[in-house]
Amino acid sequence: MTMTTTSLAILPERLRANAWGRYYVTAECDACGLCAAYAPANFASTFDRSYYAILHQPEGPQEEKAVRTAMMVCPCRCIHDDGDGDAA
Repeated sequence: MTMTTTSLAILPERLRANAWGRYYVTAECDACGLCAAYAPANFASTFDRSYYAILHQPEGPQEEKAVRTAMMVCPCRCIHDDGDGDAA
């Protein structure tokens, strides 16, 4: 008898501090601030400065590019795109 196992990927949880929409930050954030340096219109530190979150979803191509750049430079890889362009 052969048993087949199916593994489900466990995705990091979206932090509640994020503005609703396509992009979000997860609890892996270490509050380094690189995201806010690259996309200051879109990221902000929490009140206790323990992590950053999406303050505003990107509006327009320049902000979209800035958020995507922040995703690439993030050392914790905690900025995610759910891929749903209609969610923003």
